[in-house]
Amino acid sequence: MAAPASAHRVHAGVTEIAVNPRTGEMEVVHRVFAHDLMAALGRDELEAYDFLETGAGLETVGVYARERFRMADGEGELYDLAYVGAEIDGEFAWIYFVAPEPDTDDAFIVDNDLLADTFDDQVMMTNLHFNSAVRTAMHGPGRRTPVRVRFER
Repeated sequence: MAAPASAHRVHAGVTEIAVNPRTGEMEVVHRVFAHDLMAALGRDELEAYDFLETGAGLETVGVYARERFRMADGEGELYDLAYVGAEIDGEFAWIYFVAPEPDTDDAFIVDNDLLADTFDDQVMMTNLHFNSAVRTAMHGPGRRTPVRVRFER
C-alpha cells in the first residue's frame, strides 16, 4: 500500500529580459504566483485581481518590485527600469518594466530578490535573451548574491 502523498507548495518565479525589436526597449517581465505576491505585500486578505485594479495597488507592486530586482551592465552601472504596470492572469501576477536598449549586450549583472524576504525557499530564474542566445541567472536558498551573465560574441 502506498503512503499518502504530501505536497509542498513551491515558491518560484520567472523573469524574462529581452529587447523588443518593434519598440527598441529592453523589457523586463516578472511572473510570480499572485497569492505569494499578496503575502509579500502583507495583503493576504485581498484578492490580487481586485488589489491590482486600484492605482494604489499598482503603485505598491511597482515600488515592491523595483526595490527587489536590480539589473546592471557588465561594468556595474544600474539600469533605470521604468515601471509599466502589473496584471493578474489566472494564478500568476505579471509585473512589467522597460529601459532603453543597452549600449552593449556582452554582460549583465542581475540581482533578483523578488519574494525572497517573505519565503526562505523562494527561487527566481532570470532568463536573458541577447545575441540570439539565452543565459539564465538563478537566485534561491544559498544563492542570493548578484549573478554576472556573459554573452560571447
